[in-house]
Amino acid sequence: MPTALLDFFKALRGSDLEVSPQAQADAARAVRLLGWDDRETLKTALGATLAKTIPDRLVCDHTFDRFFSFDAFDQRPGPAHSPTTVTQTEDDGRGGAPPANPAAGGTTSSGGSGAHQSEGMEALSSLLLSGDTAALAQRLQKAARDSGLTDIWFFTQKGYYTQRMAQAMGQADLDAEIDDARRQATAPGRIRQLTLARKRLFEEVRNHVERMLALHGSAPTRQLHDDFLVSQRLSTIEQRDFARMHGIVRKIARRLAVRHARRRKRQMRGQLDFRKTLRRNAAYGGMLFETFWRSRVVDRPRVVAICDVSGSVRQSARFLLLFLYCLRELVSDIRAFAFTNHLVEVSATFESLPVAQAVDQVMHAVGGSGTDYGQVMRDINAQLLPAIDRRTTVLIIGDARNNGAEAEVGVMRNLYQRARRVIWLNPEPASFWGTGDSEMQRYAHFCHLARECNSVRQIEGALDALLRSHGASA
Repeated sequence: MPTALLDFFKALRGSDLEVSPQAQADAARAVRLLGWDDRETLKTALGATLAKTIPDRLVCDHTFDRFFSFDAFDQRPGPAHSPTTVTQTEDDGRGGAPPANPAAGGTTSSGGSGAHQSEGMEALSSLLLSGDTAALAQRLQKAARDSGLTDIWFFTQKGYYTQRMAQAMGQADLDAEIDDARRQATAPGRIRQLTLARKRLFEEVRNHVERMLALHGSAPTRQLHDDFLVSQRLSTIEQRDFARMHGIVRKIARRLAVRHARRRKRQMRGQLDFRKTLRRNAAYGGMLFETFWRSRVVDRPRVVAICDVSGSVRQSARFLLLFLYCLRELVSDIRAFAFTNHLVEVSATFESLPVAQAVDQVMHAVGGSGTDYGQVMRDINAQLLPAIDRRTTVLIIGDARNNGAEAEVGVMRNLYQRARRVIWLNPEPASFWGTGDSEMQRYAHFCHLARECNSVRQIEGALDALLRSHGASA
């Protein structure tokens, strides 16, 4: 695959647009068929193969315009470099790279100061003084490729890559030439010209590094921040990160949905029913014109989510509800309840509003302080218990701190006996269970699974286990 295309995929990731391996293969085939000659045709082909939605297409087109543009050294397009053409340069064994590519290649080998002269290339000083912008631009591309500029992540790396690229272009020879001119008392005019040329080289290289940082460096920074947030304790997530966290949860939920939908599809295939197939095809002399399969019923879980939305654990409840309602295609029926000291059904809120808005409204309407798990258990017994059957998974999230009130453990025993599974996710560390006013150890005795859960990553693991267990037992 051409190196320029691989770097373009990396630039798309820098624009927060993930493209699947299949889409990348489709894009590579399109480029092989259409070539690099027509810029607009290439842009259309890449957009059609890599973008799946209209917003993604806008991101793809914008990234294409930034990636396949090159104005270093004030290069002016000539007959061979018209704005509507993306032509190919040398093939370095990894595929051709268009000269309009601002960062062709991704190797990490650095060029030596005398490499260009040993390859028979013109001296850098001659190119700078003659104003050969096309040759300078191509040498800048090669230096970017040799120094691995597309791997730039942070603004603190700008100086490193600027120096590395300048050396790859031949700055050491240019410095030596300036020193020789000064020692030999050469005409001051030439010394001034060489000094200005060196300054221009540094500025052009630095500007190019900054453009590549803007194109390639934002995705790793966002990814580091996302990795930090998904492992961070939910109680410490700040409100300014809620929108970002909602996006992370949706992305994880989509990944879970794809994974378990694929497993469910495999399970639904069943096995060939030989007896029925042979009996039905007896009239055809044994030729199998019709086949029949022993279908397997794959039961989608019915979930009742009961969430403590008091101040101490409301963040965990927020993201659990967000997860569940993003997984609606895998969960046939979700009933959601929230509580502090009384149980309130909030399912209708999620049916009438977008998920993120529904979560905010539930937190505002039901949230408070002073939890009373005993009263909530009595509400469960009166309102919910008759609807619990062997197809229902009860998912409870809360810290089980009851402020010294009666725990009503008998209701948990009834839930355990009636439900398919009872899962309790507690945001507190397991070492805190049973300390102070915590009733967790008593409740955990009547749970099929009781797990510490205080980050998005842990919620993902719990829901993955839930979906996996339903698929396995279907």
